[in-house]
Amino acid sequence: MLKNSFLALAIISLLSFTLVNNFRALVIEKLAAYTENYPEKIYVQTDKPYYTLGEDLWFTAYLVNGTTHKPSNLSNVIYVELIDSKDSIVQKRQLLIKDFSSAGDFTLKKDWSPGKYRLRAYSNYMRNQNPDFFFQTEIPIWDPTPKKPLNLDTAISAKRSTPKDAIISKPNIGFYPEGGDLVTNIPSKIAIKIQDKLDPNLKLKGLIKDSNAKTVASFETYKFGLGIVKLTPEPNTTYYASVSINGKTYTYDLPKALPEGYNLDVSNIGKKISIQINTNTNLGLKNTFLVVHQRGHLVYEKLQDEAISSYKIALDTKFLQDGVTHITLFNNSGKPVCERLVYVDNPVNSVKVNLSIDNNTPHTEEDVHIQIGLNDPTGTPLYGNLSMSVTDIDVIDHDTKNETIKTYLLLNSDLKGTIETPGYFFQKENDYRRRFLLDLLMLTQGWRRFTWQELLYQQTTKNINFEAEKGIYISGRTTALGGGRQQISVPTRLTIMGNTLHQERQTSNTKGEFKYGPFIFSDTLNILLEARRNSFSKKDAQIKTNRDVTIYLNNTLSSSPKLNASSASNTLIYNVSDTTKITNYLKTAQNNAVFRDAFLKSQVQLQEVIIKANKASVQEKRTQELNEKTLYGVPNQRLDLSENETNRIYNIIDLLNQIPSVQANNDRISIRGQGTPALLLDGFNVEFDAIEFLTGEDIEFIDVLAGPRAAFFRNSANGVIAIYSREGGISSNANIKRKPGIIDFTANGFYTARTFYSEGNKESDDFSTAPQKIKSTLHWDPKIVLSPANTGQGKTTFKTTNRKSNYAIKIEGITTEGIPFFHFSTIQVD
Repeated sequence: MLKNSFLALAIISLLSFTLVNNFRALVIEKLAAYTENYPEKIYVQTDKPYYTLGEDLWFTAYLVNGTTHKPSNLSNVIYVELIDSKDSIVQKRQLLIKDFSSAGDFTLKKDWSPGKYRLRAYSNYMRNQNPDFFFQTEIPIWDPTPKKPLNLDTAISAKRSTPKDAIISKPNIGFYPEGGDLVTNIPSKIAIKIQDKLDPNLKLKGLIKDSNAKTVASFETYKFGLGIVKLTPEPNTTYYASVSINGKTYTYDLPKALPEGYNLDVSNIGKKISIQINTNTNLGLKNTFLVVHQRGHLVYEKLQDEAISSYKIALDTKFLQDGVTHITLFNNSGKPVCERLVYVDNPVNSVKVNLSIDNNTPHTEEDVHIQIGLNDPTGTPLYGNLSMSVTDIDVIDHDTKNETIKTYLLLNSDLKGTIETPGYFFQKENDYRRRFLLDLLMLTQGWRRFTWQELLYQQTTKNINFEAEKGIYISGRTTALGGGRQQISVPTRLTIMGNTLHQERQTSNTKGEFKYGPFIFSDTLNILLEARRNSFSKKDAQIKTNRDVTIYLNNTLSSSPKLNASSASNTLIYNVSDTTKITNYLKTAQNNAVFRDAFLKSQVQLQEVIIKANKASVQEKRTQELNEKTLYGVPNQRLDLSENETNRIYNIIDLLNQIPSVQANNDRISIRGQGTPALLLDGFNVEFDAIEFLTGEDIEFIDVLAGPRAAFFRNSANGVIAIYSREGGISSNANIKRKPGIIDFTANGFYTARTFYSEGNKESDDFSTAPQKIKSTLHWDPKIVLSPANTGQGKTTFKTTNRKSNYAIKIEGITTEGIPFFHFSTIQVD
């Protein structure tokens, strides 16, 4: 009998060992697959943190491999959008990425509404993940019109300290046991975070008491409302925190301790990370598996084969990259039972930005020449890309606690929630207080890039709905002419017309789909696209039905992902440290607005005024003409296809996605993320299949109705999309101007950023060539490449204005090895 028991235990032990080894192999395999099929990250630097209507917003977008932060080998194309406070996309740029980055700009039109705008950036490949991973930041934009009073509250979130006597409600306080759970008889650390919206920096003192009201520990909170307390839970005992504010006592229940479980005790001492694993389970730590990774890259793993109750290891940080390190303990059944985040700040990875200025105290209206280089801590030159802005520090607030490329890539992009002052944790090297608070932040924030459940048990190869783009594609579908839009596979031929002709051929698939590219070009290209039933041979050209093919083209500019304000979990709020500078900035902007209007009036010719007036008159007449065709008159939004003839070749989905408030993907259509809207075709309610094959050839204009205007129609709770056909009706052959089997069109290329105007730069086509003497942004250099070819040195030049002031130089960039860096310095102009 005893012999049989030993045999059973041996079999169970062997099976457990086999299962755990299989699980270990699975974890390693999945992490390797994650880093191989890595996510992408984008960061966007702007020339300044806030703007006024009528100005230009200059930016540089960086695209990187999300795990190594080196250049991404997946996408070469990204999209940057400017979104207003009503969640409408007001401008969009399609950019080609070269060597990490690409430059762009937006013109902030004077007739826009002021408020908080959002800057959103993503690649098509990033759309396979949650939109929370897109880069998003808030941009305050004011109206500089002198007639309107200045109001900081309308467009900015300034931090205000709330007096203690103003707190009238119980503050929200979170308690986070290290590793996840409290466990009986095991010493544990509990991180504390005050989540009070009135004053997140609220400093409190409190007591930890057991169920018998006995005080067992005390605590206090520090900057950002963070604190910590140590506790060894006793069996059959509960605990609570007692906090007194203005003579009133509030209590908070602590998480209940598990009678059996696991505990992670981690200490980050800079050069070393000490990890101690504890348990009070009967099986001990036998067959548990410890995993340490950075952004999916495995840095340490330990499969415990002995039944011990505790062990300790130390990781040398000099072998680790900067950023969030993720520690997970799996029990013997493969369940994650403890997790902990640690931030690694390795001095070996620091980047020194060297500025050599020919004149550190320049005079007004004088050229300033700057030479830029990068070095590691040993003085070895580094290479990479950077962007630089020079602003007037008297009118532009520069709070170095705000987001930078370094804080975003290494911290905020890998955590749940929003860190409103991430720059604070990077201001001082080797500062104990900063490192202490950063570790408390790690204890209270969660990992967000993936969950173990998702990583381990999803398919090895994910369904990729959105491909990584290498360039611009010309795609569409072919259907039988007069065959009820039957999709057919036929030979197609694309001809690019220019100084020299370029021609390609392919056969559309069984669904009639074809796709040419990728092409790399800016501005526009004239393109001829043909299709034939049989072939392009001279023999088949004599067959009368050979051209009986209709070609439908997809929009070359990808439709925008769904806008959802609530998904912007990492939306960044600009923290105002000096409202005086904001006021000075707005006054300067008002003066410039007056100057700009006066300058324009002095430059406008009488003939130009007449043309402008005629154009406005034509537009008004067109608007009135379309309004008379509807039952409701004026819509909320309208897409008039006569304004752009290229729209004739696009399908209905591409056309709907041109309307800022509408999101369309196959048969899923919504207005501002609501449910399915009512569809009208020439005033009649229809289903999607009645409009599925419509193109711009069939449609004259599309209206969007919401609110009271939509209420005119039945089933309009989610709004109305009203489509109006061209004269002659939908699919009228008499209305089709294209020839069977052939279309020609103009394809739009990548956006080419304008050149920032500065004295001596004659390439700019910007209005700022006017002799403005008061400018908030004096210089913007969107891309400075440091490479061995230029011995790792970059050069730039700008000219000071005629006003004595202090200038701020802000540099952001990333090395070829994937190390982001930030530099801020000032110079005085006498």
